[in-house]
Amino acid sequence: MKKYFPLLYSEKIKRPDKNFFLTTVIGEDFIIILLAFYHFSYHPLSNTLGLFLLQISFWCIYELGYIENDLIGEQYEENAILSSNYQIYKKNSFPMWQPWLWAVALSLLGLLILSKNLTTGNNQINLNIFEGSSEQLSWLSYELICWLGFLVLSRYLFHIYNYLNKQSRIWFYTILQTCRYCGYLIIIPTNTIGLILLVSKVLTRSIQYILYRYLGGKNSSWPWDFPRYFYCLLIYLLLLGVLAINERDFYLIANLQVLSIVAFCLARGSKHFLRVFTQFTSVQEDGSNKVT
Repeated sequence: MKKYFPLLYSEKIKRPDKNFFLTTVIGEDFIIILLAFYHFSYHPLSNTLGLFLLQISFWCIYELGYIENDLIGEQYEENAILSSNYQIYKKNSFPMWQPWLWAVALSLLGLLILSKNLTTGNNQINLNIFEGSSEQLSWLSYELICWLGFLVLSRYLFHIYNYLNKQSRIWFYTILQTCRYCGYLIIIPTNTIGLILLVSKVLTRSIQYILYRYLGGKNSSWPWDFPRYFYCLLIYLLLLGVLAINERDFYLIANLQVLSIVAFCLARGSKHFLRVFTQFTSVQEDGSNKVT
């Protein structure tokens, strides 16, 4: 692995045998991002590709935090959680500038695609970078600087996280998850429905991590059976419902975007919902609640 390839470390070293790229990066994170920015696109195919490239550029840098986390764990932690493939990376490590090169190239390509037809609010901005307009070049340069600045900030925050003790990591983890899901707002503003989805996802992952740390912080402590899609949808609908009542705007909970989000959570977390609902019973019928 002397040459870097995006997410190969996460797939083969950090999360081996978990199909990390398909199940987490694509099957969870990317779909959440698409649903959150569902409203803004008049050209869904090109904008889907643009968002995908930005997401992979983010993971090129976020993945450096994973690598650093393993290196620090090996150096300072008595019982560091390292996969059996970790030694393969140590023998074939790549220069740390390579992920940045990938990130810059993917960011530029993603922004070029998004800039063709990017809607901000109610105004459509039609940009064609190849026409040579100085205004268009300035726009792309500004967005690229903002996005790369965000990547630098995310890398620095992950660096801080890696050098914090485990107790402090509990609350700092939420900051990392905010970068993971909300960083795209730097480039593309979303609507209230999408914003609440992103916040709900950040809170759900944070709850799961808090449980992990308080259950011991070992690999066996991770709450794999935590019904994260159930709680994500619950938090989402509660926040959205409260906002709809406050704003007297029930369109917030009755539209195609919300229906798509609900359908995704139900489909992706069908086992979670089944387990929660099968456990739903009264205290009289639940023998485990008897006083002895």
